[in-house]
Amino acid sequence: MRLLAARELDAMLAQDAYIGLQRATRSGHADMDRSIRDTVAGVIRWQRYLDFLISRFYRGDASTLEQPMRTILRIGLHGLLFSRQPDHAVLNETVEAAKIHVRKGAAGLTNGILRAAARKRDALPKPDGDAADVLGTRYSHPDWMVRRWLERYGPEATESLLAYNNQRPVYGLHLASNASALKMALRASEVAFEESAWLADMIRLPSLQPVIKAGWLSEGKAWVQDEAAALVTAFAGAKEGSQVLDLCAAPGGKTMQLARDVGPGGRVVACDIQQNRLGLVRQNAERLALSNIEFAVRDARSVPQEWMGAFDLVLLDAPCSGLGVLAKRADMRWRRELSSVDELTRLQKELFSAAAACVRPGGVLVYSTCTIEPAENEEQVAAFLASHPSFSREAPEAAFPHEWVTADGDYLSLPFESGMDGAYAARLRQVV
Repeated sequence: MRLLAARELDAMLAQDAYIGLQRATRSGHADMDRSIRDTVAGVIRWQRYLDFLISRFYRGDASTLEQPMRTILRIGLHGLLFSRQPDHAVLNETVEAAKIHVRKGAAGLTNGILRAAARKRDALPKPDGDAADVLGTRYSHPDWMVRRWLERYGPEATESLLAYNNQRPVYGLHLASNASALKMALRASEVAFEESAWLADMIRLPSLQPVIKAGWLSEGKAWVQDEAAALVTAFAGAKEGSQVLDLCAAPGGKTMQLARDVGPGGRVVACDIQQNRLGLVRQNAERLALSNIEFAVRDARSVPQEWMGAFDLVLLDAPCSGLGVLAKRADMRWRRELSSVDELTRLQKELFSAAAACVRPGGVLVYSTCTIEPAENEEQVAAFLASHPSFSREAPEAAFPHEWVTADGDYLSLPFESGMDGAYAARLRQVV
């Protein structure tokens, strides 16, 4: 398994691929493939801390290590520190993988470093430097992220946020119909899950494999969606019979919710710039037998004339830095830079204005993201309102969980407070 994980990691690095897009090889066994995925994600998530340990246990300049050797050492250290496997199993398998993935002579170095780490497991080297460097190394995040969060939230909340991002992700499952019966079926099969505290038709699971094997996704009994993202649509409050525009709709979880909320007498237009991603939304709609969804492949910054002032509700789930979903996107923390936040805010501003033009007089525009960055959230909304005086902020309906409503009336999920992914939404009414 570790040899296959090493091949995948190095193939991803060579092709600059995202997790899941580059599968260098597959074992042919579902359980082993799952272990490979978990190892790849774990090594990427923890790579800064693993590299720090390598630098302390390697007798020499660790920066000179060839990439295949570094990959093998990362995998071995991750297995020792973050898996449930016995040390001897991790050591033996990693050493054997080193002989093939690097060269036979790499076995000695691999064995020596891993055994040294295992001996000092209870007294591992600790990073030093300023607070951002120490926390960034220990919790394996870029310094620029940590510094922003320290300034905004303080050390205790920042550490909680970093720890949340490094947890094994919990998956949200939206039950399409007959939620009570589906929950009973899970209990009868002794599948571990938690019911959502906020949404009656949602559950949280540590693994999706039981529902995949049961065919629930392919049969349209459920779809995968994080609880924090589902609350965005609840916050939007689409009414039965409404005309709704869902901009930047893929992967489509919110589209499915909106289509159910407006009912057969309503209509949802799902728009996305990428045809292949919109195809996934269409497939989900077909599985769930939702016939009130239309699909449009286009750049949401340039909307057609017939959309102007035509919708009761427009949901703009804007492209963002994704800094609220780092627990599920292990590679995102290494792919974002401070400059990318600035670039995204410019795109968001353009999309915001285009979305506003599609709202009918008296209608609602909901702006949402999956980030916790104020520049992409509250500051973006403030700038929009300053330049669009016909819109005003509106609080959600009373039934929406008040715990996650800000003083301004927006929805904000901060992982260290909510225990969910990060998410944000503002509800803006166009004044008649």
